Amino acid sequence: MGRVRDSATYLAEHMHRAPVLLIPCLKGREDESAVGGVSFWASLFPAVWSFCLALRSRGLGSCWTTLHLLDNGEHKVADVLGIPYDEYSQGGLLPIAYTQGIDFRPAKRLPAESVTHWNGW
Repeated sequence: MGRVRDSATYLAEHMHRAPVLLIPCLKGREDESAVGGVSFWASLFPAVWSFCLALRSRGLGSCWTTLHLLDNGEHKVADVLGIPYDEYSQGGLLPIAYTQGIDFRPAKRLPAESVTHWNGW
């Protein structure tokens, strides 16, 4: 998992260089229940994923991160950008820029069969 960690560290150290930083928001605050939380975010994830695919088709790249939410970051960002914190939830941060090269490859991950369970745990 070293490559994934290295990539995340690089992103954190260089994110300020991206010409666009997009923060997808949802109206409302997340319900405290587990089901409410999942339901709350269910519409945002596919919309942002589709947005990322549209960016890629236009030669742009992005990376969905939640780094800015650490250490009460959502409050801080809401204050700086004027996002009404009590009314909207930030669902992440996407640095957006033109890509350098086209030799993209998946990050190294654990094999799916080691983390997937079928018809039981």
